[in-house]
Amino acid sequence: MERCPICKARLKLDRTDCPRCNTDLSQPLRIEHIAKNLCYQSIMQLGAENEGDAVRTVEQSLQLKHDPFALALRDFIRHRCLY
Repeated sequence: MERCPICKARLKLDRTDCPRCNTDLSQPLRIEHIAKNLCYQSIMQLGAENEGDAVRTVEQSLQLKHDPFALALRDFIRHRCLY
């Protein structure tokens, strides 16, 4: 997360609150971190040729955060499953 979802101020990497509006962003940052880890887990599952698990894991990530990388990963895995 680069900007505060409330006031759009730039966020600092070492803080979990917004420097402008003081909104506590610890939960959204934690969710973002979990979503990223699920994408990495999906890649590992794909490397182990567990395509079904990889798709389910990346879908979990997308439920937490709608991310362009996760969308591309899901589409890549689905395409790979077709061939």
